Amino acid sequence: MRTATKLSVFFCLIGSWGVCAAQTPDVSGTWVEDSHAKKWVIDQKDSAIHIQEFDGNRVEADFSCALNGKQCDVKEDGHAEKIMVYFNGAKLVEIRERGSNTVKQRLSVSPDGKTLTVETVPLSASQKAETLSFRRQQT
Repeated sequence: MRTATKLSVFFCLIGSWGVCAAQTPDVSGTWVEDSHAKKWVIDQKDSAIHIQEFDGNRVEADFSCALNGKQCDVKEDGHAEKIMVYFNGAKLVEIRERGSNTVKQRLSVSPDGKTLTVETVPLSASQKAETLSFRRQQT
């Protein structure tokens, strides 16, 4: 009986892993906001990600981080910031902490792969929630 239980648990774990792996989208590409004011360049490779955020020609953020949820220290707009990046199902989650301000961003790619939606949720009172929509720029 114990062997049957262990095998059941094993196959459930393998099945769950397959579902999780299948839900991890590739967010790589150049993404331009609908208003064309902002552009994000994302390079996702294996267990790491490199993100560049532009407002016009000005670089707002340029950082690389592991996709395992471990904190990485970066500079954004000249300020020290702590960032964690990980996948929660089909959404890429970024938690950014600068001083007493903490923000969670959830990035999701549309089923056709042409739209990136970025939901920003403040975890501190000093910022407002917003949702931005980006289109994948053809290369």
